[in-house]
Amino acid sequence: MKPLIASGHRGLTILEVLVVLIILLLLAAFLLPPSVGGKVKASRIQCVNNLKNIGLAMRIFAHDHGENFPMALPVNQGGTRELADIPSQLWRQFLVLTNDLATPKLLWCPDDTQRQPATTFDPSPTNRPAVVFAGNRHLSYFLGLNANEVQPQTIVAGDRNLTTNGIPLGAGRHVLSAGTQLGFTDQIHKTAGNILLGDGSVQQVTGSRFTYQFRDALTDSGITTNLWLVP
Repeated sequence: MKPLIASGHRGLTILEVLVVLIILLLLAAFLLPPSVGGKVKASRIQCVNNLKNIGLAMRIFAHDHGENFPMALPVNQGGTRELADIPSQLWRQFLVLTNDLATPKLLWCPDDTQRQPATTFDPSPTNRPAVVFAGNRHLSYFLGLNANEVQPQTIVAGDRNLTTNGIPLGAGRHVLSAGTQLGFTDQIHKTAGNILLGDGSVQQVTGSRFTYQFRDALTDSGITTNLWLVP
């Protein structure tokens, strides 16, 4: 019988195995698509930027119209006050801001899968294909009709997936009183949301923080109810 010959090969050490695993993990991090969490965060940031742009457009309008937002002025003065009783025409409330809104995509939240972004404000676009901003189906944000620039804590706009006292708030014209508990459904930002204030700032809020902000807004404005239009 021939004697056994020792092999020149040896097994990997624990350290070498760890190095290989680390390299594989790094490759996976670079090559695999972004995580769902990353996509959610990106869309949330985009929504915040949208509302900041809306706030800036509102403040520019107010600067040119005696510190008044569009919903506080009649049509013959460049405002939209007559549309307050027509929820289906909420989208028209934003048309007066088109000179300062670069694109109607700013009126649509990327997480709002039930709404379609419009691509142009022009009712007769020459460049096609185009989606004209015409209807609440292109709108992701509610509008607070009592908001104004002089009272910075008032709520101008925010994500439309609202709840009041735990019940989803549908599209329409809603009068909200001081005792209302506000929140969001999980439809857009997972039971949280973004709101635009009268001073142009945007806050990311949970239901409890939203309720406190609403109470502050009522105190700031000196009224007991707020009128909101929800698309």
